[in-house]
This record gives sequence, structure tokens and C-alpha cells, in this order.
Amino acid sequence: MKKKFQTAILAAAACTLLAGCGGGGKKVDTAALADSLVHDVTYTGELNQIGEDEISNFIKLEDGVEGVLYMSSVGTAEEVAVFTASDEQTAKVMETNVEAFLRDQKSAVEDYKPEEAKRIDEAVLEQEGKYVVLCVSGDSEKAEDIIERALND
Repeated sequence: MKKKFQTAILAAAACTLLAGCGGGGKKVDTAALADSLVHDVTYTGELNQIGEDEISNFIKLEDGVEGVLYMSSVGTAEEVAVFTASDEQTAKVMETNVEAFLRDQKSAVEDYKPEEAKRIDEAVLEQEGKYVVLCVSGDSEKAEDIIERALND
């Protein structure tokens, strides 16, 4: 009887630990992260927010994914995108969709704006849990720092 009680206590403790650690993961304020990337990273020109209903014109959105997208208003490849998926698997698919978007962007500019193709090559793209974050700028180091702090702190 004592052994069964100890086993039950250990099982309950394990469930509590698992629920606390692995359940939902870290909650990221995606709007604040996008705002920080737009205002704290240096860009050639102004970035304009794309309406939620227009994001899929640029990046394929998976079902249940919400996001924020900013694009350059001066013909550069500079962009900021922050997506929240329903789960980590969907986020991984979104990361693949963003990579396809970047390949298309690079293909469109590499012949006539090689400096923009280089900027795309140096883009910061991170997927962590159910979040996908992209920043194409001239200051990848600063963008990476902001993204890492938001996703890992």
C-alpha cells in the first residue's frame, strides 16, 4: 500500500512538472516584437504594415496562423514578419513558407539590385516553438539580438 501511494505521489509530481514546463511554452507578444524590430533596427527607408488580409499575397499562411508583416516603401527587400502558429509543427511549415518567400524575393532582385539580394542572404529567420520571426535589414546583428531576447528570455 505504501509503495502504491509513493508511486501515485511521484506520478502526480511528474504531471505537475510536465504541465508547468512543456505545456504552452513561452508566450511572446508578437505585436511588441514586430514593433521593436521596426523601430529599433536601422532600415534604408520606412516600413509599412501590410493588412492582415493581404499578408497571404506575399507569404503563404497556414490555417490558424496569425501574423504581422511590414514591408519597405522604397523598393528595398527590407521586411519584418512575426507569425504565431497554433502549434510548433505548423510553425515549422510557416518557416518553410517564409524561406520560399525569401527565395522568390531574392530571385526578383538579384539581377538588378545585388545589394538587396545580399541583404536577403543575411536575413534573420528564427522559428522557436509556435513563433516564426523574420527580419531583413542592414543590421542583422541588432535584429538577431532583439529576436533572441524575445524568444528565449
